[in-house]
Amino acid sequence: MEVGPGIYRAESNSEVVYALDCGGAHALVDVGGEAGVDEKLGQLEADGVDLDTVVALFITHCHQDHAGAVARLREEKSPRVVAHRLACEQLRYCPAYTPLEDSMVDYTVDQGDTVEIGELSFQVHHMPGHTPDTVAWQLGDGLFAGDILRCDGTIGWMDVHWGSCIGDYRSSLQRLLRLPVKRIYPGHGECGELTRDSVEEGLHRVDTLAQADGSLLTAMGRPAPRRPADVPTKIVRLPTVLPGA
Repeated sequence: MEVGPGIYRAESNSEVVYALDCGGAHALVDVGGEAGVDEKLGQLEADGVDLDTVVALFITHCHQDHAGAVARLREEKSPRVVAHRLACEQLRYCPAYTPLEDSMVDYTVDQGDTVEIGELSFQVHHMPGHTPDTVAWQLGDGLFAGDILRCDGTIGWMDVHWGSCIGDYRSSLQRLLRLPVKRIYPGHGECGELTRDSVEEGLHRVDTLAQADGSLLTAMGRPAPRRPADVPTKIVRLPTVLPGA
């Protein structure tokens, strides 16, 4: 289903994947788990997306329902994979957080970076809270938000064993209101307008989770490592052809 100019949405197992027309090539945002990947790719193909032109894959975070089929997609289509640098790191305080293998990620990015592919330019926003590596990809006034927030204010579940952090989540949601963004494309649920009401509902849910989980989430959640001050931002330019094409 086309949900924006050149933006196609597919869903199965409550997982949402987006395909973006880059001008002669396509990029995916997330790929979902391996169990439902065929159905999602089939939906995109039915919408006119030529899967042979998928040259890039942007990951919002490395949970299985967003990145579980990365290895398979790389094997079958060889897209270049872009993720936050923490998606490949095993943080010692995140025992249930399974990073992506270095060999599966071609480019790592961080807050303030830009990724260009064909006619499209993405701004990278590191928005931890749900996981340390959570990234939102801004394209114009749209934001591919993963599990940060749904249109109804629902947020991603939190678990300190994943590296979830109450303080980070509050900060990330508050930052949403300062971005020049009008529309969000979440990893679950429908896409739609980003509103103050949805952000405030998300903040309310964060506070409710903190109260329900008591000291565990509040005391044990650790802020995600940020880009060191002496490391400059960068522009990553992705080719619109596959390796060997």
